[in-house]
Amino acid sequence: MLSRRAMLVMLCTSCALGCDPADARRVVAEDFIDRLFVIIDQQSARELATGLAVKKLDEEIRLRGDVQIDTSTRQPQITYSFLESRGDEQQPTSSLVYELYVSPDGADEFTRRLVLTLRQVENEWRVGNYTLESATFD
Repeated sequence: MLSRRAMLVMLCTSCALGCDPADARRVVAEDFIDRLFVIIDQQSARELATGLAVKKLDEEIRLRGDVQIDTSTRQPQITYSFLESRGDEQQPTSSLVYELYVSPDGADEFTRRLVLTLRQVENEWRVGNYTLESATFD
């Protein structure tokens, strides 16, 4: 029987394959979101990061210490949707904006806006920074 983590990885991979394969930025961005926010694996997310994003992830890893996240850990349900792209694949940096929908176990749901700044590093897109903001509604 598959563990919860294995099922999440398979689900995340399926979701990543479902995004526009012509936009390499979105493939990397959504893989990063899956690893960091859905699976809650900072070390794995770090593989897709560079610069300030690496420093932020290292700090999260340090703060977590020896606490292990496994199937017994209460985790929020997180889904997300793509909102907009700022910049294009022809530029060395670009920003992608997502809306995260968070459903914590036993608490009220809430929404956050996630801004990912991506940079090309050796012809591959990497997350250079990420910022969570309170969602604003018009």
